[in-house]
Amino acid sequence: MKRLILMASGLLTAVLLTYGVSASELPVAADLQGDGQQAHEEHLPVLVFFSAKSCPYCEQMRALFLEPMYASGDYTGKVIMREVQVESGRTLRDFKGKKVSHADFAHRNGISLTPQILFMDPAGKELVPALVGLSTPEFFSGYLDEAIDAALARMRAIHP
Repeated sequence: MKRLILMASGLLTAVLLTYGVSASELPVAADLQGDGQQAHEEHLPVLVFFSAKSCPYCEQMRALFLEPMYASGDYTGKVIMREVQVESGRTLRDFKGKKVSHADFAHRNGISLTPQILFMDPAGKELVPALVGLSTPEFFSGYLDEAIDAALARMRAIHP
């Protein structure tokens, strides 16, 4: 299975390079209160990707799915994407404006497994069920798109 994932990763990289698309880095969460304000104004969900440096599946999820999605620009009007590094002492401003570490923010949100993606409203409340793990990479893109669409529909129903 690892070999298949590595082959898929290599193939995706080759395709991206061939067509001149380069993945840009997923923004690390710094001001979720500001992101929440933008989410409120634009009626968008906030996708929060919880990762750990010690997690090889986190790197795969970031490199194969999240960074290419972010770089494409196709999701700009659908979702605000941020990364929280669960082992980091780096500071962020949470949805209520309080400064906390990435690790504390992850703990407060019940994150014990990585990779994990939460879809949150402007106040930091979960909109749809989280995506946990990367057990089926060949289907993950579809699961992710479905979750984004469901979170966006829920946001627009809650905050018309």
